[in-house]
Amino acid sequence: MKEKLIRDPGFSLALAALLAMPAPGAAQYQGPPLPPAYALENVTVVYADGRQEAGVNVVVRDGLIVAMGPGAPIPEDATLLEGDSLRVYPGMIDAQGRAPLQLPEPENREGALPWDAPRDVQGFTPHRLVAWYLTGAGADGREARKGGVIAAGIHPDGGMAPGQGAVVLFRMSAKNPWETVAQPALGLLFTFQGARGVYPGTLFAVMAQFRQSFEDANRHGLIQSEFARNPEGLTLPAWDPDFEVLRKAASGELAVYFVANSAGDIRRVLGLADEIGFRPVIVGGEEAWKVAEELKARNIPVLVSVDFPSPREWDPEKGGEGARGEAGSGGSDALEPGPAREKERLENIYANAGRLVEAGLTVSLTSGGVGGDFREGVRKAIEYGLPEEAALGAVTTTPATLLGLPHLATLGRWLAASFIVTDGPLFREGTAIRYTFVEGSLEEGWVGRQVGGGDVPGTDLTGAWEVLVSTEGMEIPFSMTLTQEGVSFSGTMSNPEMGAEAQVQGGMLAGADLTFILVYSMGTESVALDARGTVQGDRIIGSGSGEIGRFTFTATRKPGSEGGDR
Repeated sequence: MKEKLIRDPGFSLALAALLAMPAPGAAQYQGPPLPPAYALENVTVVYADGRQEAGVNVVVRDGLIVAMGPGAPIPEDATLLEGDSLRVYPGMIDAQGRAPLQLPEPENREGALPWDAPRDVQGFTPHRLVAWYLTGAGADGREARKGGVIAAGIHPDGGMAPGQGAVVLFRMSAKNPWETVAQPALGLLFTFQGARGVYPGTLFAVMAQFRQSFEDANRHGLIQSEFARNPEGLTLPAWDPDFEVLRKAASGELAVYFVANSAGDIRRVLGLADEIGFRPVIVGGEEAWKVAEELKARNIPVLVSVDFPSPREWDPEKGGEGARGEAGSGGSDALEPGPAREKERLENIYANAGRLVEAGLTVSLTSGGVGGDFREGVRKAIEYGLPEEAALGAVTTTPATLLGLPHLATLGRWLAASFIVTDGPLFREGTAIRYTFVEGSLEEGWVGRQVGGGDVPGTDLTGAWEVLVSTEGMEIPFSMTLTQEGVSFSGTMSNPEMGAEAQVQGGMLAGADLTFILVYSMGTESVALDARGTVQGDRIIGSGSGEIGRFTFTATRKPGSEGGDR
């Protein structure tokens, strides 16, 4: 019988008070209990370089992989994660990803002089750190984890030099944004985006502003050096945080992530880098294949977005489609001029990553700032010539190295348990992310749920339910009220006598299977449990584990309550 796991941040604290007391007749601990353990039995481990090892047992305890190998013993207290043909991969890393972020708006835009606007109005704030403005915590990374993404590079937007990015690790335990930050100063983000209504508003002006700003930063540094050497005849130079950062970039100490898609813009980046001395990483790079030799000669990495544009005129399903990876070849003559041009443009974009890898460049595939599960775009790149082994490295080892955290893509005993478990090859159509581990914490995927799916389920959970939780020989009653929209549901769960109330969040129904999370907060503390169950008419039966240990639950619909079979 397939095991059901629960993880609920709601009634957990209420249960914890009861579970802290020994059950009648229960044996007493002679010492502190071991931390909860998880185990995977007879799985295939796929390393970032493509190597595979079959028949492996993996045991996770206290945030670490404590055992990994064929025949590795599985502790009796371990929760065995079941599934057929499971594979363990390093977690995916999105070098241009997404996380909740709120950057400040300029306060003096209305009164800014067009020829002498403040830097924040110009979109020129290199000193600004994205890490200051992150707003999410552990629960906010849930969708990323369910898509198999364990970490992401988060970059600012809103101008030619909006600030410095950060690396976010999607820790489930994070109680505030700072606890998600793995690297607070990833590197500067530059673009060719002009300011609104003030200088620099054109491409020519933006290029001039970059050059002048680096010159000013260099001059400011010389004045500081001269004052430090001999202050006679000089006034103390004012501190300029933007210039401090620009000098680090010019010296190569700080990477510059430069958004550029056309071949012309990429060449402009290369020209500025040669002139000023900064170390660029191309972001986007739709036409990077056109300048592959120039990029290769300078050893410049490319973050290739797989958030591909969709066809508007060209229909790939209706003929006129050339060979995969050979953009513009084959039956293009059968197409009208508009669709033929679009076909050639899009196929070049799809084939870009494969061509760059073939040319020997360092390539990382990204969601393009969209976040979530970006495997559909990776599959498209594979379809158009990117080797699957290279694709795996481009979402694991390469981004981990570029972001300065190479250990995130490494699997091994006594290393942090940050990996994903799938029920088939990672990039195969239909393969589900079954489990995601981030530093030993478990997030279960939506098994059987297709990405973007929105089919109306046959069961409506809306209404009132009586819930009985069983654990350690005790039974604890709760009342639960749910509201369902499509395949999603939410609600509340409470026990008035215990004074416990929790929020049911992130509920998802896939056929008869459901998954949800309960969130219960007390002051600054919260407890979270992921819950899983199966709907059987007017009953829900499930089981699970969390900080309070393992338990089962049964929910029964109250007579006269809404919902039922559709």
